[in-house]
This record gives sequence, structure tokens and C-alpha cells, in this order.
Amino acid sequence: MAESIMAKPEHINVLIIRSGQSEWDITGRLVGQADLPLCEQAKKDLVETSALLDGAELSSILHAPDQCSKATADAYARVTGAKAKAVEDLADIDLGLWEGLRNEDLEEKAPKAYRGWRENPASVIVPEGESLLDASDRISVALAKALDKLRAPDPGVGVVLRPMAYGLIRCWLTGRPVNELWEVMEGPAAEWHELSRAKLRQTREVSRIGS
Repeated sequence: MAESIMAKPEHINVLIIRSGQSEWDITGRLVGQADLPLCEQAKKDLVETSALLDGAELSSILHAPDQCSKATADAYARVTGAKAKAVEDLADIDLGLWEGLRNEDLEEKAPKAYRGWRENPASVIVPEGESLLDASDRISVALAKALDKLRAPDPGVGVVLRPMAYGLIRCWLTGRPVNELWEVMEGPAAEWHELSRAKLRQTREVSRIGS
């Protein structure tokens, strides 16, 4: 009887949350892993969006290490009573030499690469950065490990991610290819998913085999 009481649930309710925007996001710059604060409008918007969860219960909120993700997680933690925890490998994709460039600047300097980035992003490897597939593997494995370590994931766990990481995790959760990232990124600011322990185990096993 004691073992059955202590057994981990076979499913975890996960609320994926897209972080608020920085000034770079607003002005169309590629952010990548740049550590930037929320812009003033994002701070105001966050008060409204986090209030929608007032009264909801989350045991924990995992978040990427950047300032935007932390501020977003803290806002949701205040209204849900959850504990916020940073997870380093939930950081957004490393955009290398593209970080900080405006989309129009990239299109002008490297039109072929930019066209590939917009039409077939999984085929593009950013100079001194990482591919979408590598970023997806890193982030999904980090999330699987972090969720598995939680002692009490009920009634649910929040996960705050930067926009591209949010899109990659949404692809992972729904089984959509990462080439659909731009469309998937347009999902709601916060979205519930039921994640099975079997998927967590499979993700960790694939990671071990790959390493």
C-alpha cells in the first residue's frame, strides 16, 4: 500500500508559458541567449496574463535562466503559490553571430541563409551557434530531467521559456516537426499539456544513446 501511495503519477500536467518580451523582441532583433530584461509594455501585459491564473495551483515553475523568463516565472509564481526554479539548459537557441541582428539586416547581409531560415529553419546552422534540432534536443532533455526530479508535480508544473524555445517544446509535446516552428511559436501565451512519464523516459534514453 505504501509503495502505491508514493508511486509517481504516470502523467504530469504541464503548463508551458511563453516569456514576456524584451526590447529586442519588440524591435525585431534576434535575441537567442542574450540576457535581457522585460520591456515596459511586457511588464504591464504580464500583470494581466498572470492574473488569469489567479487561484490556479502549480507545484513548481521551471524557467530558463534569462531575465525575461525569470520575471515571467516570478509573476506566475506570485498568483499560483508555486516555487520558481531556473534550469540552465532551458535557455533559448544559441544564435551565435546572428544574435542582436535585425531580421532585415540578416536578410540584406545573407539573403540565402535568411531565406532558408524562414522557409526551412531546421536545415540552417547559425554561424557559431546551434541548429534547431540540437536546441530542441537540449531543451527537451533538460525539461524531461527537471520534471522527473520533482518530488510532487501535482497538480501541475509551469515551464517558462523564451519564444523559440517555447515553440520547440510545443513541437516536442505535439509531435510536430521543428520546420513548423514559426507557426507553432504563434500559440497561446500559456497552454496546458498532459505529459506521460513514458515520454520523459524515452527522451532521456534517446539522449543517453546519442551521447
